[in-house]
Amino acid sequence: MADQDRFVRALLTVSRALGRISRERARSGDVTPQQAETLQLIAERGAISTSSLATSLGIDPSTASRNLAGLERSGFISRKKGTDDGRQTDVRLTPRGKRAAESASDGSSQTIAALLEKIPRTDRQRVLEALESLARVVEG
Repeated sequence: MADQDRFVRALLTVSRALGRISRERARSGDVTPQQAETLQLIAERGAISTSSLATSLGIDPSTASRNLAGLERSGFISRKKGTDDGRQTDVRLTPRGKRAAESASDGSSQTIAALLEKIPRTDRQRVLEALESLARVVEG
């Protein structure tokens, strides 16, 4: 049980810190932190359905739809009927949305990459392998 407690504490601490970094970076741009996360996810995945986006963000589809409506009004995204399924709507970034996603990603990436420099060189490989393993678990 001690390993589980350590894991939970460490993961929650890292999660809070990464969330703080992301929120601080998003505040410096034209979008809210939640909008920045949405734009970054669309940038990573390309065209994505509203329901897939909601699932990936861990939010209700109606919440995702409202958030997307705001992004669409602001010119960050466009929505079109799905090519595979006419009942679905595919979401894509506009050029303005691409710039906003890149801006949010660049700042966060630089800040997060700087954390690697703070980890002792002798531990970096183990930390990277553990994070990659954890990423596979949470995505799969």
